[in-house]
Amino acid sequence: MKKSRVLFVGVFLLSYHSLNSSEPDEWCGPRERVFLKNWSINLNIGYTSYFGDLSQYDLDVVNKLIYESKPAYGIKLTKYIKNKFLMSGQFIYGGFKSDFLSDHIFETTLVEYSIQAGLDLTKLLFPRISLDYGFEVYVGTGQFIFQTNVFTGIDGLQTPKTNSTRVPEFVYFFGSGFYYQLSDRFRITVDLAIRQAQNDNIDKYLAHGDFDYYSLLNIGLSYAIGKIVSHNKYKSRFLLNKNRQIWRSNSM
Repeated sequence: MKKSRVLFVGVFLLSYHSLNSSEPDEWCGPRERVFLKNWSINLNIGYTSYFGDLSQYDLDVVNKLIYESKPAYGIKLTKYIKNKFLMSGQFIYGGFKSDFLSDHIFETTLVEYSIQAGLDLTKLLFPRISLDYGFEVYVGTGQFIFQTNVFTGIDGLQTPKTNSTRVPEFVYFFGSGFYYQLSDRFRITVDLAIRQAQNDNIDKYLAHGDFDYYSLLNIGLSYAIGKIVSHNKYKSRFLLNKNRQIWRSNSM
């Protein structure tokens, strides 16, 4: 086991060194605290919404948010790689509800933790243009635990029956986001992701044998840890310094 750990650490360090040395012209800036560069932390708030056997407002956004959604709160830590690729870890707390059936009114609360990989489409399509806004797409997987309160009486007047997960459930999702850069450190974000639970039981109503879904819509504020830097800026700085050296040598 110890040998395996040493081998894993060695492969990781070798891969990290290759990644940072494969394009030397793109990394000519300061070397100090390299690990802290290109990280951001995002605090967000929004809604998680229910899509399943008992949902009735799938095409009505306003009623979906009012009658089949509950507030959600989250935090996401992101690492930017070569200014276009993203690796993130996310934690959310949210829930949803439905009163479609009078004898099966339910409310669900969930906690989810996940990892995701993304791509900045704006920087990919327009690498030489500096814009204050952009679009991202991402996919991810994670686990969630949930608790569902079911009201089985007419109009939900009876004491609810509570059901909780014994083990975490898996979830897969994809989504997209928009960001607007306020400064070098801060940006506003808006995200929408569709999440597929790997069961038909988040509403405690088994039917049709297909998986239930839920969505996450949020708005957030990101803070850049160590400042998110542009490789194009480093390349421009490198060329500028090189031209200055040539000019000085010619002047002498």
